[in-house]
Amino acid sequence: MTAQANPSVPATLEALYVLTRAPIAAAVSLPPACYVDPGFLAVERERLFAREWLCIGRAADMPVPGDYLSYDSAIGPVMAVRQKDGSVATLSRSCRHRGALLGSDGAGTARLFVCPYHKWTYELDGTLIGAPTMHRNPAFDRAACSLPRFRTEVWQGFVFFNANPDAPELAPRLTAVSELCARHGLDALESRFAIDEKWDANWKVAFENSCETYHHMGVHTATLEPVFPTLGVVCEDGGDLHNLHYAPANPGFAFDAPPGDATLLDDDLRRLVILGIYPNLVIAFSGATATWFRFTPITADTTTLHVGWLTPVGHDPLRLEQEHATVERILLEDRISCAAVQRGLAGRDASQGPLSPLERPIAEFARYLAGRLAVGETVFSPAEG
Repeated sequence: MTAQANPSVPATLEALYVLTRAPIAAAVSLPPACYVDPGFLAVERERLFAREWLCIGRAADMPVPGDYLSYDSAIGPVMAVRQKDGSVATLSRSCRHRGALLGSDGAGTARLFVCPYHKWTYELDGTLIGAPTMHRNPAFDRAACSLPRFRTEVWQGFVFFNANPDAPELAPRLTAVSELCARHGLDALESRFAIDEKWDANWKVAFENSCETYHHMGVHTATLEPVFPTLGVVCEDGGDLHNLHYAPANPGFAFDAPPGDATLLDDDLRRLVILGIYPNLVIAFSGATATWFRFTPITADTTTLHVGWLTPVGHDPLRLEQEHATVERILLEDRISCAAVQRGLAGRDASQGPLSPLERPIAEFARYLAGRLAVGETVFSPAEG
C-alpha cells in the first residue's frame, strides 16, 4: 500500500513536539503520519539526514588506497574512499558534468574515478584532472568542478559522513558507550558476510524494531524468545545520539568467550546488547560477535537495510554458514512483521499507542526526532521527566 501525502506536516511536527514533553514513563508512539506521509519524509531528508552523521560502512573493508564503499544515502549517492595517505574521504558519486554515477554500486577499487558517460576523470580526493574538449569552453573552470567532499569520521571502525559543515564532531558525543564498544573489541572486529534487503516499511519502523526486544515474544517465538525472553529486558538511559538496552539470556546459556585475551565481562557473554546510534545505525553485540544494521529510506513506506556480521580474528569459519542462516531467518521474521506494521499505520484508524517501559529506546528516539525535526536544533534529554 502506498500512502497518500498528508498535507498537514506542520500539525504532525507539532504533535511530535507535544508527545515528547510528557514524562518518558508515560510515553506514547509517534503519530502514524510520521511513518506514512511522503511530506514528512521530505522534512526528514532536509532537517535530519542532511545534518546528521550517517554511517556508510566499515573502514576495514577498504584497506588499500583506491578502495571505496558506495552508499545511496538519503541525500544522494556518495562513496567513502581510502586516500593515498591512508585517511578516508567521503565524496559525491555524481559527476560534475551531467550527473552520471562514478564508481560501482556496493564496493570497488580504483586508481582514478573515470566517468563512464563522457570520461571526465577525478583523483581519489575528488580533484578533476581530465575533461575532454572542455578547454574549448571559455567558461569552464576546472577547479570549480571537483567532486563535493563531505566531513568524515571513523568511530569504532565505522565510517560516518556528514553534509553539514557546522555539525559537532561525532566521537565526543558517543563517549558514554565507548567503554562498552571497546570491551567488545568493536574497532577490531572483521566483516564476515553482509546481507542487503528492501523492506516494505518506513525506515523508522525498521529502526525502532531493531532498537527494542519487546517484540521477541510475538515475532521471534521460536528463534530469540526461548533464549532471550522479552520479560528480562533491561533498558538504560540513552544519550543525545544513542539508546541502549540488554536482553539477558535464560540461566545456563552463555556465548563462547572470544579467542585470545578476553576483555568481555561475564555478563557480556550472557546477554544481547543492543545499541542504537541515531539516525541510521544499530549494533547488536552477541558475546564476541556483533551484527550491524544500516537503515536508509527510499520512500515513505520502503527502506533499504544493510546487515553486516562481525567476528574477532580467529573466529571458527565452520560456524559462519549456521550464523548466516540464523541471521537470515531472524531478518525474515522481522521483515514480515514490519511490513504488517506499515500496513496498519497506513490505515485510516491508525493511532498512537502507549509504550511499554521495555520500549524506552523508542521513546528516546522520538525525543531525538523532535529535537531535530520539530524545534530546530533543540535537543531533549532522553532522561528528562
